[in-house]
Amino acid sequence: MADEVAQQPAVAQVNIEKPLPELDKLISEKVNLAKKLGIMGNLEQIQGYSDTDEYRRINEIDNRLWELVK
Repeated sequence: MADEVAQQPAVAQVNIEKPLPELDKLISEKVNLAKKLGIMGNLEQIQGYSDTDEYRRINEIDNRLWELVK
């Protein structure tokens, strides 16, 4: 029995965590909101975008993303 264990090749344990579903959801929502406001990509920014609920939501998402990745 000891010979069987000794003859087996060593296999390194790799722990690859999948991205958090919440992380993916938040990133997708942030991208969609940023495109809607014209602040991502080659779009024209909506005037006064920083005063919108969408922009406030982007800031909330940023704060949550920071909590998830730190």
